[in-house]
Amino acid sequence: MSHIIRSLLVPISGGQILLPSAVTAEITAYHKPEIVREKQPEWFIGMIEWRGQRIPLIALEKILSLPTTRPTARFRTLVLYGLEVPQTLPFYALVTTDIPHVLSVSEAHLAHVNEEKRTGFVFTVKINQQETAWIPDLTYLENLLRKTV
Repeated sequence: MSHIIRSLLVPISGGQILLPSAVTAEITAYHKPEIVREKQPEWFIGMIEWRGQRIPLIALEKILSLPTTRPTARFRTLVLYGLEVPQTLPFYALVTTDIPHVLSVSEAHLAHVNEEKRTGFVFTVKINQQETAWIPDLTYLENLLRKTV
């Protein structure tokens, strides 16, 4: 028997990612982040205010070498729980190009796509006949952030 996992299908420039909804703290409107320092990695956009604390904001597109687009009114900020070392990185956020969609998935409904592995992602899955999504390596992303922030 396959377990059903409530997930979010998250649109980013050039594709979409699939995340378990349990790692999501909140989805908010996109606000321009504060740049932390003059020379920072392209994928690290800056810091945002969220519920009285400053959290880092990243652009997955930059990690994946995908094209990015200028923020529009449809952009959102997806706040995630820090899983690896929550004492030092309790939350961080990703930029999305639109509102994520809730999706219930089971392993039986996902098909692994043989595609070149991209840095920062575990693998690519086929959700249905037309849609594929990347499953991000959250440990990798959090390690990048801890080295940068």
